Amino acid sequence: MSLLYVKDPATTRFIAGTAAEAESLLGSPLPALPPPDRDGGRAVFAVRFHPQLHLQLDRFLQSLLREIGGESAPGRAENGSRGQADYEAALGRVLRAVRANDRRLGVLNLFWLAHSKAVAESLRDLQQRNAAVRQLKYSLHPLLSSFYRRLDQAARRSMEQADPQRAALLAGAVENVSLVDAIVEDGFAFTELGIANVDFNQFLAANKRYRLTADLFFEIYTLLIKETDRRLRENERGLVARVARHLPGLGREQSLSHAGLVKVMMNAHVLTYLLGDAWQTGSRLLASARIKAEAERRRPAEIVDAFLDLVTGVKRFEIVSHLRDQVCLLREGRDLDDRVSRMRLYEFDESAQVLNNAVNATVLFLDLRGFTQTSEGQISERDLTRELYEVFDAFIPHIRRFGGTVDKFLGDGIMVTYGTTEADPLNPLNALRSAILCQETIRDLRHQGKTYFKMGVAIHYGRVYLARFIADEFSVQTTVIGRNVNLAGRLSSAAKKALDEDEATDGPAHGGAAPEFQVTVDAGGVLFNEGIAISRDTLMQLEANLPLTHTDIGGYSQMEYFDEQVGRRIIMRYAGDAKFKGVRSSVPVYSVEFEG
Repeated sequence: MSLLYVKDPATTRFIAGTAAEAESLLGSPLPALPPPDRDGGRAVFAVRFHPQLHLQLDRFLQSLLREIGGESAPGRAENGSRGQADYEAALGRVLRAVRANDRRLGVLNLFWLAHSKAVAESLRDLQQRNAAVRQLKYSLHPLLSSFYRRLDQAARRSMEQADPQRAALLAGAVENVSLVDAIVEDGFAFTELGIANVDFNQFLAANKRYRLTADLFFEIYTLLIKETDRRLRENERGLVARVARHLPGLGREQSLSHAGLVKVMMNAHVLTYLLGDAWQTGSRLLASARIKAEAERRRPAEIVDAFLDLVTGVKRFEIVSHLRDQVCLLREGRDLDDRVSRMRLYEFDESAQVLNNAVNATVLFLDLRGFTQTSEGQISERDLTRELYEVFDAFIPHIRRFGGTVDKFLGDGIMVTYGTTEADPLNPLNALRSAILCQETIRDLRHQGKTYFKMGVAIHYGRVYLARFIADEFSVQTTVIGRNVNLAGRLSSAAKKALDEDEATDGPAHGGAAPEFQVTVDAGGVLFNEGIAISRDTLMQLEANLPLTHTDIGGYSQMEYFDEQVGRRIIMRYAGDAKFKGVRSSVPVYSVEFEG
């Protein structure tokens, strides 16, 4: 999730773009956000507000602008208070619904990102129709901030009063509200479309959130830039060390450019270092006539505090802008229908639901053979647990190496998912790579006498639904559910041969020696799995994305692929149609062998 907050330093204006910097500005752990979809290689949150809410928002903004600007503002004077009341009531219902359905996923944070973007876009549209809005909009902040803060707090209180226990469970023990604070309190999010649009002269002339004039801000800003440039060119050890540690993506050449100097100077660690030097930085600041005159009017500490407050607000808004760039506001029509068919849609109305909260994912089951017999035999629970640790600990690096997520441990197995957070056409292959390395690992552990377990592995690709179960004030269990998850489990935990039959096997149908890891389906459709079994849906995904070689051996066809990542020749053969209780139609199963 922290990757959502990371930005390429080559494209930033004031921040370094690191997760550590985001944590310094917004707290740790960072405010939660739902997993995004991918569209054209970039993270995307598809969001839709109820059409009526857009209309009420426009009327609300026009009524506020008329309060500030009188006749020069857009809109009609009549029904202003009624329009505000209607909007307040509708938005309050949406906020309560969002809180009730969030489940610590960060949907509330996504709502405020999306809604602030909708406000900024509405003001831009009003400005295009009436030039007076360009100046008036910067005076909206006190009204908007108090209005939205009141609504947010009212929604929280409503939930707490209705069901305190459930409200506490849904919120959790630690709720990071800093992203909402940055949006509602810092003064930029509702009037600026993005960080590139911020004009400090216009903003500070009208927005009273910061106790600093534009002239004074730029005076301090320019002097600190010059001081940063001088010290970097002189290779001052303290400053160079801070740049290396806190702006690792900025090379020396970049740091000496004007854009680089801005990022260096605005870094909190650098600012603390510069402003803590009363002999050099302090004397240079007080040598400025403008700053000296302001220092005679109010305490110097207040001036520095106001400057740092503005710098923090600007940097937090750049993070908000980066996150908001990933929010796609959808309206009714063909574009909406197309997006809904391909990705999740966060629909903010009185139900605040997530539509299409299903993803195409690959499910990998690793199911140990002999666990029941071993646990019921002459082995203590302590020794059995140690043996499981030995096996499962060795599997985890293979799973992580290829992007898998452990969904749950099942006592005698592991359920792993690929593609629940980010779609990748190679997810089925990545699951297969992990499976091969895990089978090799358990074989090696058997040869070393560290385990007697064998294993049946299954891989199935299909549509799964994401669910979040709250365990307590701190823990949330995210899992996948649905028919395809059940089918993957069936493929792995299919009928198992008795332990004394493990080594006595008939030769394979395709001829030749019996493989070490076997997957067979008998005439009655019973699947025996002590190898790697994949479904036809998985095979189709592999065929669509890999240059498989089709060969024929003894009248039996097989598909081959040499994988450079694991250095193995992968061989896939049709094993038969398996039949499972409760599943209407038989399931075509393919066995996977490997050499290398």
